[in-house]
Order: sequence, then C-alpha cells, then structure tokens
Amino acid sequence: MNVKKMKRRLVLLQIGSFFVSIAPLIIVLIINWGEYTKTPGETIKLCIGGIMALFFIFLKVIGKLKMPRRIVLFGVVFIMAYLLQAIMDDMILLSGMALLGEFIDLVCFQGFIKKLKENILIGKTANATTDQVEQVIQKYLGNGRV
Repeated sequence: MNVKKMKRRLVLLQIGSFFVSIAPLIIVLIINWGEYTKTPGETIKLCIGGIMALFFIFLKVIGKLKMPRRIVLFGVVFIMAYLLQAIMDDMILLSGMALLGEFIDLVCFQGFIKKLKENILIGKTANATTDQVEQVIQKYLGNGRV
C-alpha cells in the first residue's frame, strides 16, 4: 500500500474514531433534550453553553487551548456550569457515556491508527532510501543503460 493511500486511510480512521468516541454522549443528549429544554431560558442558556463547549473542544483538538491563569480557568468553569445547569443533574450519566465512547474508540480504532502511523513512517523512510539509492546509481552510471 502506498503512502498516499495509507494517509487517506489514517484520516478516515481518525474521523471514525472521533465520531465513535462522542456517539454515546450525543445519543443521550438527544434522548434527554426535551427534559433539558423545558423553558425558553434553559434552552437559550444550554445553546450558548453548548457553543462555548464546542469552541473549547475545537481549541483543545487543534492544540491551541491555553488557560493563562487559574482565575481564568475557574471563571470559564463557573460560566460553563451556569450555562449548562440544565444538564448538570445528568452529569454522571453523560460522563459515563463519554467514558464508554472513549473505551470503544480505544478498543476499535486506536490500535489500528497507531499501526497505520508506523506503517506510514516506514513507507516514507523506504521511499527516501530508495530515492537516495537511485540518485547514487544515477550518479555513477550516468545516463547510460544498464
């Protein structure tokens, strides 16, 4: 398998891994959505809190999440807890579903992703070595045929 195909496969595995890890949590949120949004105020707070949570998750995924001071961290936690108050009662269930998703991801995807990354690295190394050998042979043989 060439390196480009392996990279495509790696991207697909990582996308699948992400969706499998969040699927149980999303399913429980969808099932209980009516309970969480009993009043318009709760709905608005939940939507704003959800947008903030998605923003922080996005920053975490791309590696740009930096909390400069503890006061900022606790301020963010306080605001998020206030906005997501409607789902705090189900936090045990939701965190359990998140844990289940991570476990399924670990069992079903992470081993394959690690092995594929190693194979990509091996393929790149082999291609680089082959290119160097070809250059050396070309240098000594010139443009003549062997």
